Amino acid sequence: MKGYKFLILLLFSLLFIVLPGCYSTNKISVQNLSSQYRSDEHYLRPQFTVYHVNDSLSLVYFKIDESNLLYVRRNQADSFNAAVKINCRVTASYDASNIEDTNTAILRFASITNVKREETVGSIALKIKSGSDHLITVTTMDLMSRRTEISYIDVNKAQPGSDQNFMIRDPSTGYIVFSPYIDSAATYAIMYNHKVDKLYVNYYKRSFPTAAPPFSVVEDKQFLYKPDSTFTLKSGTSGVALINLQGEGFYHIMADSNSRSGLTIYRFQKHYPTVSEVYQMAGPLRYITTNDEYDRIMKAQNMKQAIDQFWIGTAGNTKDRARVLIRNYYNRVQDANNYFTSYEEGWKTDRGMVYIVYGAPNIIFRNGNSETWTYGEDKNYMTLSFTFVKTNNPFSDNDYTLQRMPQFRNLWYNAVDIWREGRIY
Repeated sequence: MKGYKFLILLLFSLLFIVLPGCYSTNKISVQNLSSQYRSDEHYLRPQFTVYHVNDSLSLVYFKIDESNLLYVRRNQADSFNAAVKINCRVTASYDASNIEDTNTAILRFASITNVKREETVGSIALKIKSGSDHLITVTTMDLMSRRTEISYIDVNKAQPGSDQNFMIRDPSTGYIVFSPYIDSAATYAIMYNHKVDKLYVNYYKRSFPTAAPPFSVVEDKQFLYKPDSTFTLKSGTSGVALINLQGEGFYHIMADSNSRSGLTIYRFQKHYPTVSEVYQMAGPLRYITTNDEYDRIMKAQNMKQAIDQFWIGTAGNTKDRARVLIRNYYNRVQDANNYFTSYEEGWKTDRGMVYIVYGAPNIIFRNGNSETWTYGEDKNYMTLSFTFVKTNNPFSDNDYTLQRMPQFRNLWYNAVDIWREGRIY
């Protein structure tokens, strides 16, 4: 069982290196961000969440898994040592070049062995003004291995009731909950940064369809905002409210019942976002199966056997080859859940669909409103590009819709046929 440490890093702590703001950097919108969706390039896997303390100050909470760091020692008598540097830079957007604020923390660890199975949680303070959106670029570097990961955090400080004005904690331990995706019934403590007597909760129990193919004509369906049920949470004198997540679905928590802005907690099936149950393997097959094949799998009395038969048949009745296909396909499904989950499972989304069938793109350009994925070389007429437009969604800032085109039809079926021939696209 991993240990869990909490470090409170204040703005003027000695661990911080405070750098002056307002100097230029390359615009992020012109940089290739394809590494963001390549799991094999993520070594440190830090986690982050933002909490707005007030109108001018925000905290970036981080969680570092110390077992992902490189521990070294100078000689046999010394202990093993590791160190990580976390730098945060605030800009107005992906297209902005001027830095509004920056702050750095350097953390050092010691261990009697070269592996330390603990997690460290702390916070970095940033001066972020309210009234507009911002972007935080977080660079995490293992100072021993020199491995680096860059993370991008969209900051919503335009709306006082947005999700980053809330903090989620485990009431039994006090630990911060970094992910809004919950896989089992549990009780959580919700703190809002303004004093209110109660919080309002809309509960939605919805089933969303699998993404349609890239070439299809899809009608824009309006989301039915009427919740399946509503209830309130008392904040009490401590300003903390408790919520119990019994049913699967999503819970939208608001400080103002007249506003759609708030915090959303998603309760998915057990073990989410991993794919560990048979029924979790069946749904994503929709992208590469015929209607009849998919119906047979979903209606089969022994679903596992039906799925195995599909993959073995696809692999030319070669079990070893089928295992390779299964491993690659469902690794992509799991990655899609990690990267693209919004109010629905990541594998069901437009980006999840493209990612599962085509894999991680070679090039990604992103701005505040869209992502463009390119398979092949940039500006080559033979390349394949998909554009996903960010949706204005009160429940999630990770909801994107594919710009579908009839020209994708042959390219899509070609990719599907490659999978059905027992090859990995």
